Amino acid sequence: MNIESAKQQVKDTITAYLSRHDNGAYRIPFEMQRPIFLEGPPGVGKTAIVKQAAQECGINFLSYSMTHHTRQSALGLPRLVEREYEGKTYAVSEYTMSEIIASVHDNIKRTGITQGVLLLDEVNCVSETLAPAMLQFLQFKTFGQHALPHGWIVVAAGNPTEFNRAAKRFDAATLDRLKRIEVKPDVDAWLDYAAQAGAHPAITSYLQCKPDRFYLVRPDAGGTRLVTARGWEDLSRMLQTCEHELLSTDESLMRQYLQDEETATDFATYYNLFCEYRQTLDITSILAGTVQEGEQELRDARFDKKIALTGMLYDALLVNVRDTMQLEEALRIVRDDLLACKSADRKGDLEAALASRIASANDGGAVALAKQKFVSNPQMVQATRVALLQECLNAVRTHAANDGAAKSAFDTAKARFNAACERQRVMAQNAVAQSDAAFTFMDRAFGRSQEALVFVARASADPAFIMLVSEWGGDGYFSHSKSLKFNERGLDLARKVELVMHDAEGAEASTNLELDEESR
Repeated sequence: MNIESAKQQVKDTITAYLSRHDNGAYRIPFEMQRPIFLEGPPGVGKTAIVKQAAQECGINFLSYSMTHHTRQSALGLPRLVEREYEGKTYAVSEYTMSEIIASVHDNIKRTGITQGVLLLDEVNCVSETLAPAMLQFLQFKTFGQHALPHGWIVVAAGNPTEFNRAAKRFDAATLDRLKRIEVKPDVDAWLDYAAQAGAHPAITSYLQCKPDRFYLVRPDAGGTRLVTARGWEDLSRMLQTCEHELLSTDESLMRQYLQDEETATDFATYYNLFCEYRQTLDITSILAGTVQEGEQELRDARFDKKIALTGMLYDALLVNVRDTMQLEEALRIVRDDLLACKSADRKGDLEAALASRIASANDGGAVALAKQKFVSNPQMVQATRVALLQECLNAVRTHAANDGAAKSAFDTAKARFNAACERQRVMAQNAVAQSDAAFTFMDRAFGRSQEALVFVARASADPAFIMLVSEWGGDGYFSHSKSLKFNERGLDLARKVELVMHDAEGAEASTNLELDEESR
């Protein structure tokens, strides 16, 4: 199955394994919960989807590469202790805590969340000395004398033997105790993920034009030709950083990530064309709705230029959309923070309460928010939350320094928070206006074409964009989305659009985050 389906299987398994009867007992007893075994070629995204699944389920995630472990680090070190048996004292061996199991307990202590996923990567490549202990863990969830806490799901990942000479096949007895999921590369599933992750538009548009270049693992005389999903994602981050820092992005850079000469050369050529298009096409004016000329030239342009423009337009639009929704998600948390601190204002302790909230947020990191659902990156939401709380704290400290100010300390913090809400409201309105301008331009330049379908499909797959239009509206998107009915994939996306349109009715009230007088 593709990586998207595999991720859903992992999420469903987590839900099933954590399901309990009314009396608190697991519906599937802990000892009967088969570890998931994700088997697939290197770089296809196995680790990434397990981490995403855990985050979306609101539980911890802990990952270990088993090739880096010895029998001692997995089981613990032996030590002698005295035990009494039938009135006599004996020296017996006992193992210290397993490093892996200890890390699970440390994770629980740090986050306060008792449930989680333990990913053991490259599990079929362990050393001969560790292999028996590894098989014992997969069957009984214990390393030596130390058991995995209840509420933790085991996921193992590995490569088939044809991709890794160090990999070993599990025997039938072990396979019969695993929940095996075979993962295969799929460019459409990865493009949906890449759209949400903000991948470089040159990469996504290139793979839309040439999907056969997405994945390649093939031995040849010079070594292994290797192009993977991981390689494309890492190259995307490097290109974005190089462009920001004005660093060189020549073909030699592409070869470092795309380890197939033909693919690296082909993409480097496309990337150079993409950069030329970006210089000649005024994306800022398109999003501002001020471009009135050149549509006919684009309508007659080559397909790769049209797809490149679609990617650039989408990327520029979604940067603003994601910033807007990230701020909104952080504001929702900060609103609860302020309301939780308002009683401290009556005691004159608001400054200390806000400082405590900031310290707690910094200490817990994004994991402290794991039980909440986000369309944005949890780490970025947490960082924005801390910055907003710091703004409120600075305002309260300034208020305290101005002795005799008319407002209370909480009113001062509330005013700063409401100003941030107004800033987010303006950002959301601008993002919707840019979205409408983008769809209007697509209609004029391309009509209801394949390029327009690509644009709408990518927008429909992005959670931040869907959240924006469901809360703030988007006439251009809702009107243009009718083109989704061109094909079967479009019909699935069209059903999603209909749900969004339904959710958008009366959604304006839900976007009002400001604290009113009664909040004091």
